[in-house]
Amino acid sequence: MLALLSDGKSDKQIARRLGISDLTARKHRANLLKKANASNVCELLFVSIVSGWLDLSEEQP
Repeated sequence: MLALLSDGKSDKQIARRLGISDLTARKHRANLLKKANASNVCELLFVSIVSGWLDLSEEQP
């Protein structure tokens, strides 16, 4: 999910890609924001990179 968010995908696009409902994708994003104590996706991605949760050097599928 973090990789897809870093690609600028919307919740709806992520849901389609992962084969889950839009609501589930929104809930996953909300849970990630809460876990990272982030107020928006930009901040979430910053925390994710700094914390090592997301490695942008990896090739994205």
